[in-house]
Amino acid sequence: MQQMIQRLEYPPRQYLHKNVYNPSEDHLCQVVMNNSDPLAEIRNTPFRKSIEAEKVIVNDMKQLGFMHSVTNRQYENLFRRGLNFEVDFFHPELQIAVEVEKGEINNIWKNICKFAESSVIRHGVLLVPVVRQGQQNSSEFYNNTIKRLCKIERIFTYIDSLLIIGY
Repeated sequence: MQQMIQRLEYPPRQYLHKNVYNPSEDHLCQVVMNNSDPLAEIRNTPFRKSIEAEKVIVNDMKQLGFMHSVTNRQYENLFRRGLNFEVDFFHPELQIAVEVEKGEINNIWKNICKFAESSVIRHGVLLVPVVRQGQQNSSEFYNNTIKRLCKIERIFTYIDSLLIIGY
Protein backbone atom coordinates (compact mmCIF):
# COMPACT_ATOMS: atom_id res chain seq x y z
CA MET A 1 0.00 0.00 0.00
CA GLN A 2 2.81 2.44 0.90
CA GLN A 3 4.47 1.89 -2.50
CA MET A 4 1.20 2.64 -4.28
CA ILE A 5 0.83 5.91 -2.37
CA GLN A 6 4.36 7.00 -3.28
CA ARG A 7 3.75 6.21 -6.95
CA LEU A 8 0.66 8.44 -7.01
CA GLU A 9 2.71 11.34 -5.68
CA TYR A 10 5.31 10.99 -8.41
CA PRO A 11 6.60 13.25 -9.70
CA PRO A 12 6.88 15.69 -6.82
CA ARG A 13 6.07 19.25 -7.87
CA GLN A 14 5.83 22.60 -6.21
CA TYR A 15 5.29 26.16 -7.30
CA LEU A 16 7.78 28.58 -5.79
CA HIS A 17 5.91 31.43 -7.41
CA LYS A 18 2.51 31.50 -9.06
CA ASN A 19 0.51 34.48 -10.30
CA VAL A 20 -0.98 32.36 -13.06
CA TYR A 21 -1.28 28.57 -13.34
CA ASN A 22 1.20 26.98 -15.76
CA PRO A 23 -1.05 25.51 -18.48
CA SER A 24 1.36 22.62 -19.17
CA GLU A 25 1.91 21.50 -15.57
CA ASP A 26 -0.03 18.24 -15.85
CA HIS A 27 1.39 17.46 -19.30
CA LEU A 28 4.96 18.02 -18.08
CA CYS A 29 4.38 15.75 -15.09
CA GLN A 30 3.00 13.12 -17.46
CA VAL A 31 6.18 13.35 -19.57
CA VAL A 32 8.24 12.69 -16.42
CA MET A 33 5.99 9.76 -15.44
CA ASN A 34 6.11 8.27 -18.95
CA ASN A 35 9.91 8.31 -18.83
CA SER A 36 10.43 7.61 -15.14
CA ASP A 37 12.65 4.53 -15.54
CA PRO A 38 15.26 5.99 -17.92
CA LEU A 39 15.20 9.31 -16.01
CA ALA A 40 15.77 7.44 -12.73
CA GLU A 41 18.68 5.56 -14.28
CA ILE A 42 20.31 8.83 -15.36
CA ARG A 43 19.53 10.49 -12.02
CA ASN A 44 20.96 7.58 -10.00
CA THR A 45 24.21 7.21 -11.93
CA PRO A 46 27.10 9.56 -11.05
CA PHE A 47 28.71 11.61 -13.84
CA ARG A 48 25.68 11.47 -16.15
CA LYS A 49 24.73 14.78 -17.80
CA SER A 50 21.45 16.67 -18.02
CA ILE A 51 21.57 16.46 -21.82
CA GLU A 52 20.98 12.72 -21.43
CA ALA A 53 17.73 13.42 -19.57
CA GLU A 54 16.76 15.94 -22.26
CA LYS A 55 17.24 13.29 -24.95
CA VAL A 56 14.96 10.91 -23.05
CA ILE A 57 12.05 13.38 -23.03
CA VAL A 58 12.64 15.32 -26.27
CA ASN A 59 10.08 13.46 -28.40
CA ASP A 60 7.34 13.79 -25.81
CA MET A 61 8.16 17.48 -25.37
CA LYS A 62 8.01 18.11 -29.13
CA GLN A 63 4.60 16.43 -29.26
CA LEU A 64 3.45 19.00 -26.68
CA GLY A 65 4.68 21.83 -28.92
CA PHE A 66 8.02 22.53 -27.24
CA MET A 67 11.11 23.43 -29.23
CA HIS A 68 14.41 21.89 -28.06
CA SER A 69 17.69 23.69 -27.31
CA VAL A 70 16.36 27.15 -28.10
CA THR A 71 18.39 30.34 -28.61
CA ASN A 72 17.65 33.60 -30.41
CA ARG A 73 18.51 31.81 -33.66
CA GLN A 74 15.56 29.44 -33.28
CA TYR A 75 13.19 31.93 -31.67
CA GLU A 76 13.90 35.59 -32.36
CA ASN A 77 13.87 37.88 -29.33
CA LEU A 78 13.85 35.06 -26.79
CA PHE A 79 16.66 37.05 -25.16
CA ARG A 80 18.06 40.52 -25.73
CA ARG A 81 20.54 40.86 -28.56
CA GLY A 82 24.04 40.04 -27.38
CA LEU A 83 22.94 37.51 -24.75
CA ASN A 84 24.11 34.07 -25.73
CA PHE A 85 21.56 32.18 -23.61
CA GLU A 86 19.86 28.91 -24.43
CA VAL A 87 16.91 27.13 -22.82
CA ASP A 88 16.45 23.38 -22.99
CA PHE A 89 12.80 23.56 -24.09
CA PHE A 90 10.54 26.46 -25.05
CA HIS A 91 6.88 26.56 -25.99
CA PRO A 92 6.36 29.71 -28.10
CA GLU A 93 2.57 29.93 -27.82
CA LEU A 94 2.33 29.25 -24.09
CA GLN A 95 5.62 31.09 -23.34
CA ILE A 96 6.94 28.28 -21.14
CA ALA A 97 10.65 27.57 -20.71
CA VAL A 98 11.81 24.25 -19.25
CA GLU A 99 15.30 23.60 -17.95
CA VAL A 100 16.44 20.05 -17.16
CA GLU A 101 19.14 19.70 -14.53
CA LYS A 102 21.17 16.79 -13.23
CA GLY A 103 22.24 18.23 -9.91
CA GLU A 104 24.35 21.40 -9.97
CA ILE A 105 22.82 24.15 -7.83
CA ASN A 106 24.80 26.83 -9.71
CA ASN A 107 22.94 25.86 -12.88
CA ILE A 108 19.64 26.33 -11.06
CA TRP A 109 20.56 29.96 -10.30
CA LYS A 110 21.59 30.56 -13.92
CA ASN A 111 18.29 29.16 -15.12
CA ILE A 112 16.30 31.45 -12.82
CA CYS A 113 18.23 34.40 -14.25
CA LYS A 114 17.49 33.24 -17.82
CA PHE A 115 13.78 33.03 -17.07
CA ALA A 116 13.81 36.55 -15.63
CA GLU A 117 15.95 38.00 -18.42
CA SER A 118 13.64 36.95 -21.25
CA SER A 119 10.76 39.24 -22.13
CA VAL A 120 8.79 36.32 -23.63
CA ILE A 121 9.15 33.64 -20.94
CA ARG A 122 6.08 33.79 -18.69
CA HIS A 123 6.43 30.40 -17.01
CA GLY A 124 9.68 28.82 -15.86
CA VAL A 125 9.94 25.11 -15.09
CA LEU A 126 12.90 23.33 -13.54
CA LEU A 127 13.08 19.55 -13.90
CA VAL A 128 15.48 18.44 -11.18
CA PRO A 129 16.48 15.05 -9.79
CA VAL A 130 14.70 14.02 -6.62
CA VAL A 131 18.05 12.73 -5.37
CA ARG A 132 21.47 13.82 -6.56
CA GLN A 133 23.76 10.82 -6.73
CA GLY A 134 27.40 11.68 -6.25
CA GLN A 135 30.40 9.41 -6.42
CA GLN A 136 30.55 8.98 -2.63
CA ASN A 137 27.11 10.07 -1.40
CA SER A 138 23.67 11.28 -2.37
CA SER A 139 21.59 14.31 -1.41
CA GLU A 140 17.94 15.27 -1.62
CA PHE A 141 18.41 17.66 -4.52
CA TYR A 142 14.71 18.39 -5.13
CA ASN A 143 14.12 19.40 -1.49
CA ASN A 144 17.39 21.35 -1.32
CA THR A 145 16.47 23.27 -4.48
CA ILE A 146 13.15 24.31 -2.99
CA LYS A 147 14.80 25.36 0.30
CA ARG A 148 17.39 27.49 -1.48
CA LEU A 149 14.94 29.20 -3.82
CA CYS A 150 11.86 29.67 -1.66
CA LYS A 151 13.12 32.85 0.04
CA ILE A 152 13.97 34.84 -3.06
CA GLU A 153 11.08 36.95 -4.26
CA ARG A 154 12.07 39.93 -6.39
CA ILE A 155 13.39 37.92 -9.30
CA PHE A 156 10.06 36.07 -9.46
CA THR A 157 8.26 39.30 -10.33
CA TYR A 158 9.61 38.95 -13.88
CA ILE A 159 7.69 35.73 -14.56
CA ASP A 160 4.15 34.50 -13.92
CA SER A 161 5.14 31.18 -12.39
CA LEU A 162 8.08 29.04 -11.37
CA LEU A 163 7.39 25.32 -11.05
CA ILE A 164 9.85 22.73 -9.75
CA ILE A 165 9.22 19.13 -10.84
CA GLY A 166 11.32 16.24 -9.53
CA TYR A 167 12.35 13.24 -11.57
